[in-house]
Amino acid sequence: MPDFLYQLLLDWGALFRPYVRDIALAMVATCLVVFGDDLNRLVRRQTAALHFVWRTGIFILLCAFGYGALTIFLTPLVAGQLAKLSNLWLPWLSLGIFIVLGMLAQRKRQL
Repeated sequence: MPDFLYQLLLDWGALFRPYVRDIALAMVATCLVVFGDDLNRLVRRQTAALHFVWRTGIFILLCAFGYGALTIFLTPLVAGQLAKLSNLWLPWLSLGIFIVLGMLAQRKRQL
């Protein structure tokens, strides 16, 4: 690979570096949107035998606090993994992950 192309790719990756946390947040939020229905369905199955009031309370806790907690705890983990990547690979892996998430969303008919 010619040096100018390599340097161009490194510079392009350096543009992504300050936004690693934002990229990670977008990835986590997208995963929660794509897979949230599956999680809701799992919780619904587990709480089906409970009284309506308990089921409603659990659903509210899951939506109001559970998804928020998942976002708060998972974002730094994903950001830490992305931060370990070199500037050469950061944009490509980010783009690849979002493409895969888009394909999963389309497969689940969410697009």
